Amino acid sequence: MIRLASLVALAFLVVFAPRLSAQKAIPEPRAGLSFAPPKGWAELPGDGDRRATLRLFAGPNAVADKDGVKHTPLLRVQFFAAGGEASSDEVDGLPRTTPFRGLEDFARRGLGASEVEKSAQKVGALEGQRVVAKAIPGERLLIGVAFAVEGGEAALCIELLAQQADKLKKEVEAALASIAPVARVTSSSPDAPWLDGAAWSKMSGEARKVARRTWAEQVVNAAAQSPETGYKVSKSKLWTVLSATDPGYTKKAIGAAEAVREWLAKKLPEIASEPPHPAVLRLFDNVDQYNAFLTTRTSTREYDALHRELWVVNDRDNGGPTGWGQAFRAVLWQLCDDVDPGVLPAMPRWLDNGFWEFLRSSKFDGKKLEFLSSEVERGRIEYYRQNDKEMPALWHLMQEQMQPSPKDGAAEQVWGYTPECARLIRWIWLHDGAKAFEKPSLLSDYIKALGQAHANKGADPTLDVPLVGLSEAQQKERNSRYYIWRDALLIEMNSIAIPLQVETWQKLNGKWLEFNQGFK
Repeated sequence: MIRLASLVALAFLVVFAPRLSAQKAIPEPRAGLSFAPPKGWAELPGDGDRRATLRLFAGPNAVADKDGVKHTPLLRVQFFAAGGEASSDEVDGLPRTTPFRGLEDFARRGLGASEVEKSAQKVGALEGQRVVAKAIPGERLLIGVAFAVEGGEAALCIELLAQQADKLKKEVEAALASIAPVARVTSSSPDAPWLDGAAWSKMSGEARKVARRTWAEQVVNAAAQSPETGYKVSKSKLWTVLSATDPGYTKKAIGAAEAVREWLAKKLPEIASEPPHPAVLRLFDNVDQYNAFLTTRTSTREYDALHRELWVVNDRDNGGPTGWGQAFRAVLWQLCDDVDPGVLPAMPRWLDNGFWEFLRSSKFDGKKLEFLSSEVERGRIEYYRQNDKEMPALWHLMQEQMQPSPKDGAAEQVWGYTPECARLIRWIWLHDGAKAFEKPSLLSDYIKALGQAHANKGADPTLDVPLVGLSEAQQKERNSRYYIWRDALLIEMNSIAIPLQVETWQKLNGKWLEFNQGFK
């Protein structure tokens, strides 16, 4: 295979096939190639797929197959560093998220492809390898070309629905044919300081704060200096803003985020008195593209702790004063993460879902911030009243006894008590719940306890286990290990934040039930 880097001097001699509805060529020195995405495809943040994806583009919208399955096509420009051994891909009986070693490895271990065809392909004067991965869950197909470059392998690939392959064939082949060599430049980004557990454990609280702020500044500055195509960079009072959407929405989103941050500072003064660490408020312009972007990440939370980004999408079908729940959650998640990097990984289901629904039903008209009870919340509470049933006991919710972890490693059901947990957050934050606990700082204390409990119990033992490509037995084993850790963590954090006796819980429960009987 001819090395791509050796052909840089000959790039001007390469004659490519005509580009059909393509954008201008975009150089990506980190991969040692340039490329032209299909016309109308939008760039999204890279650095996903275990950091293999350097550049990411999505089609204009999701397309559906004959069965109604929707998928937004994705174009990835990737670099796979040389090295790594297959023997490291499984540890203690479970697969691990070791770096991908090439495009074929990404297709198999990253997307779950069970069939991969390889053949030689020449792109201009470049000798590469065509990779076609089939039988990917979700009826997807991957088509790409990989080249040997200095330090590893570079690739451009497109993921799409198998049934859309013929329809998108011209765009796919034009993108592959657009590849040209450029000089490769190595680069790296700073790792979050807490990922070095040994060094982190020796730092004082103040030293950790300084290390996190320094790292956050580096990450945010890098994002602002090299924004993705289509993103405009600006500054707000609290964030660096990268927006791909219109100026009007951008202004409103910044206003909504700043308003809820100000509100949180009043409600959680114990943890929100200082300015937030540097972060990016990223505004996406398209819901389909945003959802496609999430498939390259390991979390769907509206905040990315490792990239210091708050994510908000301009959802034109769910806009207006009641459409800011996502922005409000992103701000809250950043606040929690700034307290301690262990808070978000440790957050229990009752609190996570309670926050989610409480903020989803909020309203902001540009001036006034309101937290209204949603129809979902009101309907659930009314169900108990109409059927003469008691609300779940307070300790059953906060100790998650209403829906314990499965004992056999089976996949768990979606948390079924979100409306009740939203009502619990409402009681604590807006009414007399914190007073009933005789703890005005109840939620602040609980959030801080999450970080302490996480430090005491350690990180999730399945954090580096992928969710793709597991056998049924491996999936159950993975689930079992996770449930054991999560249950122990919940006990630990409750013992730190709310170490209450049975009689106290019973007294609190009476006040909780009384509140729900009278609240409309």
